[in-house]
Amino acid sequence: MKARKFLAAPLLAGALALAACGGGGTNPGSEESQSIAPLSTIDINSQDRGTLQQGGELRLAVTDLGTTWNPMSVDGNNAELSQIRDPLLPATVNFDAKGVPTPNPTFVESAKVTQEKPTVVEWKFNSKAKWGDGSQVGAADMIAMWKACSGENTKFTCASTDGYDQVADIKASSDNLTATVSFKDAFPDWAQPFSQLVKADSIKDPDTFNNGWANLNNDWLSGPFKVQSLDKTQKTLTLVPNENWWGDKPLLDKITYRTIAQDAQANAYVNGELDSFETGVDANAYKLASGVTDGTIRKSAGPNWRHITFNSKAGVLTDEKVRQAMLEGLDRSATGASDLAGIDWPVTELNNGIFLSNQNGYVDMAQKTGLTFNPDKAKTDLDAAGWAVGSDGIREKAGKKLEVKFSALDGVAASQNEALQTQNQLKDIGVKVDIVNVPPDKFNTTLSSHSFELIAFTWVGTPFPFANINQLYGTGSESNYQQISLPEVDTLTKQIKVETDPQKRIDLANQTAEKLWNSVGILPLYQRPTLIATKSKLANWGAFGLSNTHWEEIGYQK
Repeated sequence: MKARKFLAAPLLAGALALAACGGGGTNPGSEESQSIAPLSTIDINSQDRGTLQQGGELRLAVTDLGTTWNPMSVDGNNAELSQIRDPLLPATVNFDAKGVPTPNPTFVESAKVTQEKPTVVEWKFNSKAKWGDGSQVGAADMIAMWKACSGENTKFTCASTDGYDQVADIKASSDNLTATVSFKDAFPDWAQPFSQLVKADSIKDPDTFNNGWANLNNDWLSGPFKVQSLDKTQKTLTLVPNENWWGDKPLLDKITYRTIAQDAQANAYVNGELDSFETGVDANAYKLASGVTDGTIRKSAGPNWRHITFNSKAGVLTDEKVRQAMLEGLDRSATGASDLAGIDWPVTELNNGIFLSNQNGYVDMAQKTGLTFNPDKAKTDLDAAGWAVGSDGIREKAGKKLEVKFSALDGVAASQNEALQTQNQLKDIGVKVDIVNVPPDKFNTTLSSHSFELIAFTWVGTPFPFANINQLYGTGSESNYQQISLPEVDTLTKQIKVETDPQKRIDLANQTAEKLWNSVGILPLYQRPTLIATKSKLANWGAFGLSNTHWEEIGYQK
């Protein structure tokens, strides 16, 4: 499953993702604003639209169509649904291969900082940009987003309050074409909260926000495509060009999504039922897709990383000493190598919950803290904590077994493998791991209801490297699935949000990462590659890294 801000073993999804990615910007268009080294390339068969044919269909797979389409909701914010929504919602900025943002002229004429501290930004919207009902895309939508997810009204089930909680005020011009956004302090990631817009009417109150997005309403959408049909019985979704679109005409006639179990997608692709799918870290899927004669696999090192979440409110995991001993009992390098066996991609253990290993600022927290794979130390620590080895090899304390449940996603190779690896490795230190199989369509609700003890999935990052630390780790955040409250982290996160000096930001982030590593709420495994199997003649589609998709440019070579 994957989770992201705007989701692993699965390609399912679930939750806004940490911006633990490269790029990251303050001023759209400013190369100097980049404090993190680029970590990905684009592999999309980039072609000029003039060389491509008009027409054709792009057939894609989805594992679940979800229960809500609201991108700002904790239950609607997952990677698969985000991909579907991308051609249907306004993107105010474009991102290049390095994650550098620039205003998207289709929706925004300009976005500029008029004051540095506190930060004030003036957004000017394209007067041609309209919602499906004909109303203007503009300042009113930003105001509604801010009011819904500022954190002041907890009845809105927001995936994250990051960015919105930093806004002091938004002024709208009388024609709705200009929004003046004033922040409470300096805010270098000012583009982040408004990089994609939703219509004000669609989030006007908690009931509409939480319950009004059960279906996709074209009146609430604005993009090069619109919804032709959503068949909940057949579990299919069809998108067609939006006849009221004011930008370049889409090349494709149709985009269709079929609900197909992840472990069945490779065969569907091989059999010609799909034009593209993400193989994920599934060696069998990768092998099958590699054998398609008119296909290819496109690869990039995106800002995505697999991890195990520990529910600190569940069973024996309430004890930090137990969580730390489990970290010491887990050979994460072996787990990563097992996940990626048979896939042409290097395995690197990830030892930081904020930075990836090829980003500037990365510090190896396992090495720094001494909390790393060390089964002998894990046994000693558990002995000291009063967990004695029983006759069956499983430790107990006060008549209670040292036993945890690992929720593994059905049909998701990496999730199943990680559960088995965890079970085998922790048995050596006297911890019993029971594997609980979870249907992929229950992934989001399993997370949001905290109905798990251990669970593995992928966080999908964004081009804003510091903007979503609070989302994953902040006290009370809907996406803090580990349910750990660290007041020092909350304080550091507030400082990171307003710090404009790149090196100071990195230092503060690593102070945060060290505290997070010791708490063992989210245990990183490895940076996850983006591997997209696709028909060779499909252009401007594939592994996008930190860049965004231009849906109207996707087409087939002549």
